[in-house]
Amino acid sequence: MMRRISHFFLLLCWCATAARGQLELLGHLPYAPATLAGCWHYVDSLGNEYALVGTNRGLSIADVTNPAKPVERFFVPGPTNNWREVKTWNGFAYVGSEANNSGITIVDLRRLPDTIAWRVWFGPGKDTLIRRSHTVACEDGHLYIFGGTQQGTVICDLSDPWSPAVRSITNVPYVHDGYIRNDTLWASEIYLGRFSVFDVSDKTKPKLLAIQPTPGAFNHNSWLSDDSRYLFTTDERWNAPLASFDVSDLDHIRLLDTYYPSVRPTQEVHNVRVLNGFLVNPSYGGQLTIVDAHRPDNLIEVAHALLGNSLVWDASPYLPSGNIIATARNEGLFVFRPTYQRAAYLEGRVTDADTGQPLGRVKVVVEGTTNTDVTRPDGTFKTGAGQPGLYSIVFGKIGYESKTLSGVELKRGETTWVEVGLKKF
Repeated sequence: MMRRISHFFLLLCWCATAARGQLELLGHLPYAPATLAGCWHYVDSLGNEYALVGTNRGLSIADVTNPAKPVERFFVPGPTNNWREVKTWNGFAYVGSEANNSGITIVDLRRLPDTIAWRVWFGPGKDTLIRRSHTVACEDGHLYIFGGTQQGTVICDLSDPWSPAVRSITNVPYVHDGYIRNDTLWASEIYLGRFSVFDVSDKTKPKLLAIQPTPGAFNHNSWLSDDSRYLFTTDERWNAPLASFDVSDLDHIRLLDTYYPSVRPTQEVHNVRVLNGFLVNPSYGGQLTIVDAHRPDNLIEVAHALLGNSLVWDASPYLPSGNIIATARNEGLFVFRPTYQRAAYLEGRVTDADTGQPLGRVKVVVEGTTNTDVTRPDGTFKTGAGQPGLYSIVFGKIGYESKTLSGVELKRGETTWVEVGLKKF
């Protein structure tokens, strides 16, 4: 079924506000008056690429093989609801919604591009009825259902992908979303303002390993670095940052850095996705950003696009083409070609010019960017720029003369170190 095709003049209009840095807008598919929520990706046996788009009316399957002309191929209806999330496993899509009695919609994608099949699954019986959900995840042959009827997590075996088998149900605390790797579940417990870590090697008995508060105390989602040493978290709260944590030792989890989108910093990141050391961040305020996270203790934005004014709900950077698909709640589906380029780092130490003692609470500003930092008690700071070049760096602290270093060269993928002494008034 072919319903909507984006037109070239629409693409030109969006380019005026959407392209900056290394995000090139390739295509746009409007859905109004329908609104959009989560999205995920799929590739059929012929190599065709699809965006699986959660709308307030059901699941849209859009062909984005030609990114300049995305087109909806199939639509799976569902109860009207603003929340609809989707993930895939082994040729099947699993779609959840907050709508009461929506269950989990299972979609067989294996016969694309010709046809699909689908059914709604409510669980195996009365006592474990899956009436609704907030988010879903699929990993290692299992479906994880978060929020909804069962407040915590439902873990299902997908040996029969058409009829999942429930292995365990944890009703409390409420889990908003989860990320799973190597039999470890990173659960975003939004109302408790934290993430929790569970050993799920025994799917019938998840075991709690660790608990960690997040900076905004409203953890919406989390995603692991490629090497599993770092966790990146979002808090769905006005003016709350994306955060990076060192989770290599669960007994000593450490907050490393925080990040705010550069153009509309009070509009928080909604979901974080990780790819090859970069973070792809659909955010409030119509924002989609890319952050260089190769140095998790110094997160630097390297690309920013404005898709409109509504929430950019979700994004997936995992298609074989490398294109990013993103859903803006009111503006529709977007397809971008990213160029992942490393940031240029600036680090150093500030001291009292007379005593040589380290100075904490010194504000460090990279002029011409939104990047700033405040020195730690040992006088050190970490910041940088999304683009290489010559920059003026301003240092300021109450009770001291401000100082500017001009013509500081910042190089892509490299760290420039500076030592600065400030004199008292």
